[in-house]
Amino acid sequence: MFIPLDGENILCLANVVAICKNGGKTEILRRGGAREPSVFTPSTLAKRKKAFMNKALYRRTNDR
Repeated sequence: MFIPLDGENILCLANVVAICKNGGKTEILRRGGAREPSVFTPSTLAKRKKAFMNKALYRRTNDR
């Protein structure tokens, strides 16, 4: 699964262990222990993922 971020950046969920709030910031915890700050909240990322998947499924059904 993928979540589009800023510009052309895409977050691949296969490499993500968790997306969580830490203090007042959102962090993406990756496999291997890396932590990446994000300007998006977990709920915003979930909405982006859902919109991305809906668009992908729409294209898939219309391409047949």
